[in-house]
Amino acid sequence: MTNKIELNATIKTLKDLYTKEAELKEAISNQEAVIKEYLAENNLEAITLENGTATWKTVFGKTLDMKAFRQAYENIYQLYAVEKITKRFKVA
Repeated sequence: MTNKIELNATIKTLKDLYTKEAELKEAISNQEAVIKEYLAENNLEAITLENGTATWKTVFGKTLDMKAFRQAYENIYQLYAVEKITKRFKVA
């Protein structure tokens, strides 16, 4: 069983990891931007090099605009609406 001292240390570690995660996401985004810029400048959708293949292409899809659907067809929306219960975890 974990005591409060161990739990406090775990929270500190988790907050440190969240900070590192944010830094990694930024670094990843920066590296992706370099590759995307190269592909865009050279009018390419993909490139294969020694270390792997990078692709950046337009993908088309359709999704249902639930807000608009609900406004236009409230009665139908209510027939198919499902209540969902979740738990949210947060450390601050």
